[in-house]
Amino acid sequence: ALAMVVERTRTTAQATAEGLRVFVAGVPWTLDEDTLRRDFEECGVIEDLFIVRDQEGNSKGRAFVTFREKAAVDAALAYDGTDYGGRKIFVKVAEANTKAKPKAAKAEGRKGPGAGPKAFPDAKPDGCRSLCLKNIGDASEANVRKFLDGCAVQSVRIVMDRVTGSPRGIAFVDFRNPEHVDQAMEKNGQDLKGHQVEMQYEAPRVRPRPEGCMSVAVKKLPPQTTEQEVRRLFNGLKSLTEVRVILDKSRMCTGLAFAEFSDAADVQAAVERDGMKVKGQIAFICYETKAKKEHPLDEKRAREKQAKAAKAAKVKGKASRAKGHGARSVDGEEGPAGEEPAGEEPAAEDTEISAKARERRLAKRKKERAKARQARQEAKAQKGQVADAPADGDEPAGAGGKSKRAKRRGAEDPAAGAEPAAEGGKQKKRRKAAAAVPAEAPAGAGAEEVE
Repeated sequence: ALAMVVERTRTTAQATAEGLRVFVAGVPWTLDEDTLRRDFEECGVIEDLFIVRDQEGNSKGRAFVTFREKAAVDAALAYDGTDYGGRKIFVKVAEANTKAKPKAAKAEGRKGPGAGPKAFPDAKPDGCRSLCLKNIGDASEANVRKFLDGCAVQSVRIVMDRVTGSPRGIAFVDFRNPEHVDQAMEKNGQDLKGHQVEMQYEAPRVRPRPEGCMSVAVKKLPPQTTEQEVRRLFNGLKSLTEVRVILDKSRMCTGLAFAEFSDAADVQAAVERDGMKVKGQIAFICYETKAKKEHPLDEKRAREKQAKAAKAAKVKGKASRAKGHGARSVDGEEGPAGEEPAGEEPAAEDTEISAKARERRLAKRKKERAKARQARQEAKAQKGQVADAPADGDEPAGAGGKSKRAKRRGAEDPAAGAEPAAEGGKQKKRRKAAAAVPAEAPAGAGAEEVE
């Protein structure tokens, strides 16, 4: 069963100051928070517990436990030097981080275990563009934006409890310019959802632009982030030249993107938009000082783009040269072989290609002319055959046989044979008349006369 989660009554800083927070070292590497919580709950009520992990999520063998009562802390200290899960653990009261650090600017923005209570300046620092709002209860981002309506709020970050996931009553608000910070401070002490809001200045983080840096990295982006959404994040920065969203094999955003600018002032302004949201998720923006890595796909795209440009240039050159070859003979013959169109000289790299194209065009025209000549010859031959064909009125090949039979019948019957003989004379006259008709006369002109 899961360990019971209770509501917190103190912040981390308050619990540390009151000695209610303990540090545990030597925690077994495979142990999770739920198991550790169940074991230490034997000492008393636990308000907060977490195991320190590296960037890959692996346990570092250390943990912080916040108890509600002092008696629970004393019971937990009794485990110091004992065996736990095959390892010897060390338990002691956590101390506030009060050591002086040479990098003061970095220490001011530090969050996480071991970070003591954060000090807020009483007077407004130069360049201050952020405020810390306390005692806001369970107010949401929309409630805070409505409370600061008219103050040009750039981003709102509600501090959530890492265990329960509920608001801790603290919010950090970034504004577009320092003037709106003064306007927002006028609402200090006013009521927000039944709570009197306490507002404090947030010291600006000093992040000078590295020399030569003209790009920024955008981190913690949602998987569905597109290039257009990253561009909207930098809306108003006119020198934005390129946005690259890093995608995985499934074409989803890995949470990282890069934006390049041509103006150094816009690079500084882009970093100041750190904390704004993309698709409802807070994005982190920082300077990108590493050289741009050439990805194999980028090289492939560059080669494809170059080849496409070269092909377009060749097509354009062919079109311009084709315009100069307009002077041709009626038969479609080209002009002199060495004649080039008026205008620009063809590029040296296109000379060989244009010569081959010209040869192909000439070969094609020769084939077309040969086909045309063959078609004309076939048409003439067909006309000659029509002229030499016998007229439709001529006697068919078997007519002679029939006349012989008619003669035999005439021999047997002289009266019957006299009539066919007279008919034969008429047919001879008709054949002579048909021969006199021009060849163009339609076939069958004398067919009606032949019985």
